[in-house]
Amino acid sequence: MDWLHDYDKELRLVFQDCSSVISGFPDSLRIQGLSYLEQFNVFSTGSHKNYISYLLPFWLRDGYGLTEAEARGLSAGNIFCMLYFFIQDDLMDSDSSASRMLPLANLLYVEFLNRYRPLFPPESLFWLCFNRYILEWAESVAGEAHGDYFWNDRLKISHKASPLKLTSTAILLHTGNASLISEAEDILHTVLLTLQMLDDYEDWEQDLAEGSYNCLLSQAGHLTGIDQAALTKTQVKDYIFTKGGLAAYAGAASDHHRKLEDCRLDAPHLVAFHQFMVENLQHMAAAVEAEKQLLQGGGLSYWLSKHMNL
Repeated sequence: MDWLHDYDKELRLVFQDCSSVISGFPDSLRIQGLSYLEQFNVFSTGSHKNYISYLLPFWLRDGYGLTEAEARGLSAGNIFCMLYFFIQDDLMDSDSSASRMLPLANLLYVEFLNRYRPLFPPESLFWLCFNRYILEWAESVAGEAHGDYFWNDRLKISHKASPLKLTSTAILLHTGNASLISEAEDILHTVLLTLQMLDDYEDWEQDLAEGSYNCLLSQAGHLTGIDQAALTKTQVKDYIFTKGGLAAYAGAASDHHRKLEDCRLDAPHLVAFHQFMVENLQHMAAAVEAEKQLLQGGGLSYWLSKHMNL
């Protein structure tokens, strides 16, 4: 079972579909839209990969009897949704020319809705969930800078990606499995939290430099008694490389995985994806500890100079 490559053929069709739709945008937005899509195309070298957005409909397809066309349609809808919210993120994070993307963002949002509206009448529970997920997203991103969610309320970290839950909710409603919606939400909260933790480990230096909130930096600050805003690069490296901070961080992700072991949702690829992320963090933490052990004694000063230099 391969959570990624089992669906290469289907994903190529999905990105072709998205490209075809964007090619129909007005001239002034078509090139901009195709260029933006290419930045997230899973098959393009150097692109940003957002696997769960593309693949969640396929991971749920077999367990809940979706047709290939239905899964591709929801996957394309997720891509349009993802691009829309990424533009919102860019606007909130930037004072530059990101506002020029607003017209494109609105066209992408309409295409996202076009994939979901035909499935559910206005009175459907789906639209109540839709409103709740957007509210969760808005509250999460508005309060992230001062809420210290990783330490105080980790659910709100997952809420940053709440619109993704539209996929599981849509599939479960569409296939007569509404009773599983709450459990699916909980599972996705767990997966999305670990995904954010992995991203934050990879981005901690950039986030530290920019003053952006970061799960690893939050943990480092609390466990060293230093406010995140006051942390230096040297202090964070000391926490990661000499105080076993990454092992503790990976341990938290491993604890998350145990929550998925008895889930009723029929989504083995989703569980495998989470295991992949947990193992990535575990391997990185183990590599740090192994190098420390190898260089104990005379080599320790070399190891410290290697990792602590700014």
